[in-house]
Amino acid sequence: MLRTTLSFLMVFAFCVTSFAHEFYFAYAELTYNELQQRFEGTIIFTTHDLERTLEPKGTLIGKFEKLDETSAELKLIEHYINEHFQINYGCALDSNAVDAFCQSKFTLEGIVTQLNGTIECYVSSSAGALYNPVQFKFDALMEQFPSQQNKLTFTYRNQKETLSFLLFDTQKYFTLKP
Repeated sequence: MLRTTLSFLMVFAFCVTSFAHEFYFAYAELTYNELQQRFEGTIIFTTHDLERTLEPKGTLIGKFEKLDETSAELKLIEHYINEHFQINYGCALDSNAVDAFCQSKFTLEGIVTQLNGTIECYVSSSAGALYNPVQFKFDALMEQFPSQQNKLTFTYRNQKETLSFLLFDTQKYFTLKP
């Protein structure tokens, strides 16, 4: 009887851990700060999903909760964000009119791990004058989790729009209004 109960508990525990969650989400809130001429925002991931994506063999599992400002893993996170969360936009290099296209280069300002199992990544990127077209790419975690769904809420002046990203729909456009 004890052996049967123990076997049942082990099978149940394996099933629970192998199906930790059915849906995968990442959220971003981003604002263009005109006074400082930069994008500022927060990207929120499920901590263990980000750890697993950055190191599929599992060597990072549980490490993000213990990071400090000198941790090498912070550069890993920053690099990952810059690969999978991008903004391409019209910009002015030599005049007050669009004369080039620029791409965001985010700096990871800090992180906070939450008790609910998420990690908040605070990011910023300098961006001179901002012009149309503005294109967002947000395909974070989709290479590891094909059912990943990402959402971005972008604020520019009095415009606020939420954009949704799926595996086969990872790029969206935002039209700036005067």
